[in-house]
Amino acid sequence: MARGTHRPSPATYRDLVDDSGLPSFPDLNLLAEGDSWFTINGLPPSNLLFKLRFRKATRIVSCALPGDTIKHMAQIVSNPHLKQALGASGQRWDAILLSGGGNDLIDAAAEILLPKDRRPTNPTRPEEFCDMPKLRALVKDIQDGYRRIAGLRDLPGAAGRGVPILTHTYDYATPRDAPARLGIAHLGPWLSKALTKREVLPAHWVRISDFLINTLAEGILALAAGPTAIPGFHVVDTRGALIRADLDTQRKSNDWLNEIHPTAGGYDKLAKRIEPTLDKLLTS
Repeated sequence: MARGTHRPSPATYRDLVDDSGLPSFPDLNLLAEGDSWFTINGLPPSNLLFKLRFRKATRIVSCALPGDTIKHMAQIVSNPHLKQALGASGQRWDAILLSGGGNDLIDAAAEILLPKDRRPTNPTRPEEFCDMPKLRALVKDIQDGYRRIAGLRDLPGAAGRGVPILTHTYDYATPRDAPARLGIAHLGPWLSKALTKREVLPAHWVRISDFLINTLAEGILALAAGPTAIPGFHVVDTRGALIRADLDTQRKSNDWLNEIHPTAGGYDKLAKRIEPTLDKLLTS
């Protein structure tokens, strides 16, 4: 199975051949845009796109820049490369791969979590630690971002009109002091920092984090079901694919490279979860 990745230039698309021997005119062309799960997010470098495998020679044109450790839905939607790739002057894609919403959630965690003086005296349920209107509003913003991308796809005359869109949920990150290490730079941690700021006891951390991830996942899954579903929009539920990181370790643990990014092996597991749905879309 072959694969290739490159990023479109600002004005034109150039056919590149990578070291896998991918031909200049592959059988399938996929467009990808997304957050840190689609880009380089630590050392050793890896991402989800690197791990996807296909039955035919496939090029993935990525609008995501390597090193985009935090990239929110608003940035994804407004990326001029994505708009160009989906416009009338772009090429016809076989599928569009998206990854978005996870970074919005972890970056807003401190605002979603309630200060100690606004929580019940002895909270036990994850909802009691959260400002639920803010959490629901955040999920709605993320959903609107996906809808705007689908709207760009379906503009009159757009080259990618009606092309299937595939995205994913996330998996259960363990809040811990494990920043993303990019050379000498350290980014994060995010969840553990937010929970510490809001004076949440560590005994509650995992359940709260899982609740936030589940809430986001259900919001993304809702875009592919029911009367308001986005046409041609598909979601793979990737929750539970990875072995959770240990709470007290600051470095790589099980399938997690750092607090919010999987290891190369973890991305391989996620890719295997996604590939059957993607293969079905590409062969239907």
